[in-house]
Amino acid sequence: MSEPTVITPSIRATLTRALFWIIAALFLLGVAIASLNLVGTAAEGPRLDPTSPRESGALALAEVLRQQGVDVIVTTSLSDTRDALSNSGDSTLFYSDFDGYLTEAQSVDAAGLARTVILAEPDVAALLALAPEIANAGAQDGTIAADCSASLTSNAPQITAGPSSLRIIEDDDDAIGCYGSDDAGFGLVTLDHGDAELLLLGATDALTNRDIVAADNAAFALRMLGQHDTLVWYTPSFADVEGSGEVKTFDELAPGWVTPATWLIILTLLTAALWQGRRFGPLVIEKLPVTVRSNETMQGRARLYERTAARLHTLDALRIGSIRRLATLCGMAKTASVDDVINRIAPLIGQPVASLRTLLVDVSPTNDNELLELSDELLALEQRVELAIRPI
Repeated sequence: MSEPTVITPSIRATLTRALFWIIAALFLLGVAIASLNLVGTAAEGPRLDPTSPRESGALALAEVLRQQGVDVIVTTSLSDTRDALSNSGDSTLFYSDFDGYLTEAQSVDAAGLARTVILAEPDVAALLALAPEIANAGAQDGTIAADCSASLTSNAPQITAGPSSLRIIEDDDDAIGCYGSDDAGFGLVTLDHGDAELLLLGATDALTNRDIVAADNAAFALRMLGQHDTLVWYTPSFADVEGSGEVKTFDELAPGWVTPATWLIILTLLTAALWQGRRFGPLVIEKLPVTVRSNETMQGRARLYERTAARLHTLDALRIGSIRRLATLCGMAKTASVDDVINRIAPLIGQPVASLRTLLVDVSPTNDNELLELSDELLALEQRVELAIRPI
C-alpha cells in the first residue's frame, strides 16, 4: 500500500472562508461609527443654542454675559419663559424660532412678555404678526457698518453680516434700520412700541461662537443682550407645539383605510403560506437518477469534517474502515466486534492488546498533527497485519 497524502488547510483557504465575516464585521463597524456621528451631531443642539460649544452655538456669549452680572435664564417652552419673566422686573427676552414650532399667536404672546424683546431671524409669519412694515431682504456676508443713530451701535461701528437681513417696506418713524442700507437690507431693525422695544435681528452670525470675536461683534452682542439685569434666552421646542401633550394612538393618527388594509394583507399572507405549505399525502422516497462516486462522497465528507474541525469524528470514520478491513484479512465477519478483532490480531503482530485498544478506541486527537499521526498508525497497523497473514 502507498503512504496516504493529507492536505492541511492553508492560510489562504482559511482567510477565504472567513472573508464574508470579516467584510460583515467591517460593514457593521462602519454603520456603528456613522450612527454615533449622526447621534452626536443631532445632540449638539439648534443654532444659537446658549448651551452649545459648537461654532453655530452661543455658549461663549452666554458665559460672558453671566460674568458681567447678567442673570441668563435658558428656557425651552413658552410657559417656562412666561414664568421666568413674571418673576423679574425689567428684563430682556431673546428668542429664535428656526424650526417653526411657534404659531403666530404664540409669537405675539412671546413678544409681549418683556420690556425688551429680541427676535432672531424672524420668518414671514412672525413679521406679519409682529411687524408688518418689515420684510425679509435676503442673505448678506462680509462686514457691515452701523450707519444709524441707535444707542446699541455706539460701541460697535462694524459687525459681521449674515445670514439674513431685513427691509423696511413702509414708512415708520418708530422703525430704525442699522447695519446695512435700504437697498441691501439691514442686519438690525429696532421698533419702539411705547413701553416696550422690539429688536429684529438678521445678522445673527455676530452672536455665534465662531464670529463673536470678529469685528465689533462682542461689544454689539453684550450691549444688546445685556441691557437689563435679567436675560431670558428662549429656544422653542416640541413642547410648544399645540396639542403636543395629548398622546394619540395609532388608530387615531392613521387614515381610516389603514386598519382594514393591514388585516387584508395579513390574511393574504396566511392564505399564501397555507397554500404553498400544503402536502398531498406522505413523503415518498425515490432513488436519485444519478450515481455518486464513492471518492466524491469521501472528499465531500472530508471537507465538511475539515470545515467543522471534527477531528474525533474523522478519526472514528478511519477506525471503522480499518477495523472492517482487519476483520476481512483475518477471515472474520465484517460485523465482528472491536475486541474480537483486537484479540485476533494481537498475537499475529506481537503487539499488546492495551496498545491496540488505545489506537483503535481510546485515544482522541487534540489537533490536526495528532490526527495525521493516528491516521498513519492505523495504516501502518493494516500493513503489518497483512504482511503477517500474507508474507511476501
